[in-house]
Amino acid sequence: MQCLVVDDDELGRELIAQYLTGVATCDMAENGLQAVEMFRSAFEGGNPYDFIILDIVMPGMDGNIAAKEIRLIEKEWGVAINDGVDIIVLSSLNTPGDVIQSFVSAKSAAHLVKPVQPDKLLSTLRKLGIYKQLQ
Repeated sequence: MQCLVVDDDELGRELIAQYLTGVATCDMAENGLQAVEMFRSAFEGGNPYDFIILDIVMPGMDGNIAAKEIRLIEKEWGVAINDGVDIIVLSSLNTPGDVIQSFVSAKSAAHLVKPVQPDKLLSTLRKLGIYKQLQ
């Protein structure tokens, strides 16, 4: 499995990659623009990501804009919205409005609150059918 972890916090990216050891190979991006470029390259190169973990609040291009750009790339290639890459949104914001905004703007599959706990991340992946090896 291939995962793209996007967070402007280096330690945050490293921890998530560590949590995903044995689950997925992780590429890392430090901002939305870099994430969109990496997604496009992987997708067009025939090696698309299986899922993306995307922080919402980042300088420059934030996660909501990056997610919209990723969905546009998929649309350009004829990928139906329900068949697109699973995006798991990260945010330190946990109000109902923030969660709803992430689902609407990013068309995300899930929302996790930072700091991410490994058990919560893995249970989210199981619920989405991404990680089936856990009993």
